[in-house]
Amino acid sequence: MFGLSKAFIFTLDAILSILICTILFFSAYSILSKFQYSTVRQISLFDTCADVLTSLEKNHTLSNSIYYSRTSDIRTILSNISSNVCSNLVIYSSGNAPLLVVQRPDCQCDASHTTLVRSFVIPNSNGTLSEYLAKMEACPK
Repeated sequence: MFGLSKAFIFTLDAILSILICTILFFSAYSILSKFQYSTVRQISLFDTCADVLTSLEKNHTLSNSIYYSRTSDIRTILSNISSNVCSNLVIYSSGNAPLLVVQRPDCQCDASHTTLVRSFVIPNSNGTLSEYLAKMEACPK
């Protein structure tokens, strides 16, 4: 009789363990299913825009594009971003007039997109500074 009660307790223990594991699994699934992947994607796009604008400013590509009125360097950089990201960049003068517009050649942002604006200055030959804005938009392809 004593062996039968051990088997009953062992079976009951196994059933309770399976029940607890099932409850934990469905609880975790419920919490994770509410997680928004689109939020992660937007943060990733924002970080991409910030990195691209920072590197364009630091390596003087933005200022050179304004000096020489060419967009080829910026277009090359936008084309080398991940193939899953569409992007465009507009450089505005201090009077908010668009000076240069560069778009990744193989796509266009129509869906929800992330926008980041960065200001930068370029020294003039007379010792003054000219202020410009670079506005970058990125969206998933």
